[in-house]
Amino acid sequence: MSNKVITALLTVFLFSSVTAAYTQDLLKNDKPIFKISEVKDAITNPSYHTINPASIKITRVEIKEEKDFAYLGPGRPRGAFVILDQIINIFTKVWTIVQQNAPVASINTTYAAAMPQGITAWNQLAEWRKPKTYLYGFYAENLYGAKTVDVKYKVIYTAGGKYRGKGQYLTGVTIIPAGVDVSWGYRFSLAAAVPDSTITNVGTSKDPLAAMQVKLDWKISTALKASNGTSVYYIQGDGYYEEIAGPFTTKPVEIKDIKSAGPLLLNPAEIF
Repeated sequence: MSNKVITALLTVFLFSSVTAAYTQDLLKNDKPIFKISEVKDAITNPSYHTINPASIKITRVEIKEEKDFAYLGPGRPRGAFVILDQIINIFTKVWTIVQQNAPVASINTTYAAAMPQGITAWNQLAEWRKPKTYLYGFYAENLYGAKTVDVKYKVIYTAGGKYRGKGQYLTGVTIIPAGVDVSWGYRFSLAAAVPDSTITNVGTSKDPLAAMQVKLDWKISTALKASNGTSVYYIQGDGYYEEIAGPFTTKPVEIKDIKSAGPLLLNPAEIF
């Protein structure tokens, strides 16, 4: 088996290996402090302060195109050499979105990119498509069936960038808060990461197609217990987008349905 196939196969299964190891560390130091009144109430009323794991869900609320590229910021001079098939993330790799119920991330400062080595800004490439936004709702209930976590967040990305007519790359890939409503006695935190190992070329060396996985790590805490989980989003430079893992209310994605994985896992010979 060639190194190309091995690398691609490892990328496909990152959500079950790297994701678990990498993104869980994002909230490792997230240690909420509760008021004495919250601790006392948790002892006398544990059902209120306990999340029903089966109630945790993420729902895609809306998909839309942004009107312009303003959120990407100004350009910068590019490097001396551009290597088309060496795809790297030149911007943010890890960021906090919500910390203890407070929105943190800013669309103007926290985003990742998958672009050729030597490129230093999005406007050094051409033919970008309009930015795409996916709005999600994150919900959780306690044992009484009352909604205690109601959070909205956006997954945003810009795809299709080409360098001198070659390749399709990504920029402005980010997750930002859109609304946080958390009940008394609860703390909610959300963080994102784009590990370098998930940034790959699923095209050819002459006409690369960038791909990356965005890991979303969440934590719900009460004075009694903390619940953790991870969701994963897969994005390609041609605009293809899919939820790979997480408590989504839509049909779970199977390996054979993942655009980047299917050809390699089902028909390896067709790659060469």
